Amino acid sequence: MTLSPGPLFQRPLPRPRAALRLVCVPHAGAGASLFRSWAELLPPDVELVAVQLPGRENRVRERPFTSGTGLVDAVSGALAGEVRPPYALFGHSLGGMLAYELATASQSGVHPGGRPAPHPPERLVLAGCRAPDVPPPHTGDRGPSADDVATELADLAGTPPEVLRNRVLLKMLEPMLRADLELARTWPWRRPLPLAVPLTTFAAADDPMAPPEAVAGWQRYAPQGLRARRMPGGHFTLHEDGGTFLAMLYAELTAAPAMASCPHPRTSGETKDGR
Repeated sequence: MTLSPGPLFQRPLPRPRAALRLVCVPHAGAGASLFRSWAELLPPDVELVAVQLPGRENRVRERPFTSGTGLVDAVSGALAGEVRPPYALFGHSLGGMLAYELATASQSGVHPGGRPAPHPPERLVLAGCRAPDVPPPHTGDRGPSADDVATELADLAGTPPEVLRNRVLLKMLEPMLRADLELARTWPWRRPLPLAVPLTTFAAADDPMAPPEAVAGWQRYAPQGLRARRMPGGHFTLHEDGGTFLAMLYAELTAAPAMASCPHPRTSGETKDGR
């Protein structure tokens, strides 16, 4: 499957002269609008680029990806042509899984089909994302019943209760939601590789989907350095207090070479630098 004509990358607040682009990939079931408020909260030297995959929001009529490898190949090819470096990659939950795969794909130098691979990011930042060799919290196959699907959608996709109760709306969104859940269950989609770029992880203390011990496994994939941050709260805590999280995220971006000369704001949280 190739990407449909709908825009893959959205820039809520274009900043073509920014020192760094921050490419954000949302969690399962979510779309680019999730990051709209972040664009205004980030400093003017960062341009936010939100990923809008088929099957959601303004692309709801497009067929969602069901193949992880096909998803990576398509987004990687678009990233090479549409996002000018330097940039950093951020992903939450399923978005973190895709962001990691995009980062490792950029290390190959050649995209499938012979096209150039995207330039590697300055830093990869993952939130609420288990390491590739850590089993998912739901190891068994769920049944096809609506109740089983609704339970998993609430856990992993953060689907609001009002959506789950609205059978008409849920039926319209169900193909995309089921596709995202299947992508999360079957990850990693390729043999996991060590990262060639620095890594930052955010782990929430009470996250049942990616508990701190599951996130700690990223140490095995970060030979270029790992900065491990801890937060209170659960799987979606980063969106519950966006201002606080963005301050922590911006502090990580200033650790990237392209932002090294920018002021480093004071933040809370644990940091471990393995470089």
